[in-house]
Amino acid sequence: MESLAYLVKRPLQLLVLCMVLYLASQSFPVGLFVTVVGVSYLYNKAISSSRSVPAAPKVSMPDYPSTLKSEAPQPEEQPEQLYQRSAVVTPIRRTGTNNRS
Repeated sequence: MESLAYLVKRPLQLLVLCMVLYLASQSFPVGLFVTVVGVSYLYNKAISSSRSVPAAPKVSMPDYPSTLKSEAPQPEEQPEQLYQRSAVVTPIRRTGTNNRS
């Protein structure tokens, strides 16, 4: 579980842990459940600590020259075409509505 110093810093968790251990000592089903949870936790902890995490592969980076190449000249951006406004404005027909304005 957590270290004792961690539980002392968190008194509510310490109280809950003490209550669970008290219930486990008074009741066989609760004790059995706590035992199964504890064994499962220790088993998973042992398995995860025995697995070694593989190291990251070494990647060789390409050597770039210290001088920067001159970039190709960028073509000038053409201004956006402005569209002419239409002189004809048609109202949107409302169908199925009564005189709402």
